[in-house]
Amino acid sequence: MVSEHEAGTVVDTRLRRAVGYRVDAPEGYLGIVQGVPQAGRPSRPLVLVVSDGETVRFVSLRRVATVLPFERRIVLRPQEADGVSLGRVAAARRAA
Repeated sequence: MVSEHEAGTVVDTRLRRAVGYRVDAPEGYLGIVQGVPQAGRPSRPLVLVVSDGETVRFVSLRRVATVLPFERRIVLRPQEADGVSLGRVAAARRAA
């Protein structure tokens, strides 16, 4: 069985080579990976820079569900809802 750390290392290695991969999300085609900036020691990917020719998106690595190297494709999980409550929004509006 593969540990979570080992699985993360395999995904990191695959993502480093992901420039040019197609990116698909539940909402549809997002574009092609244009870059994978890295930081830290040891260096690790930070985000995916994805463009469809008109829009550039910075995609969190937490959304990566699967990296399919033979298909040169990345599949994303559904986007998580923001953690902002409606009560906080209403309070901020009243305060403004």
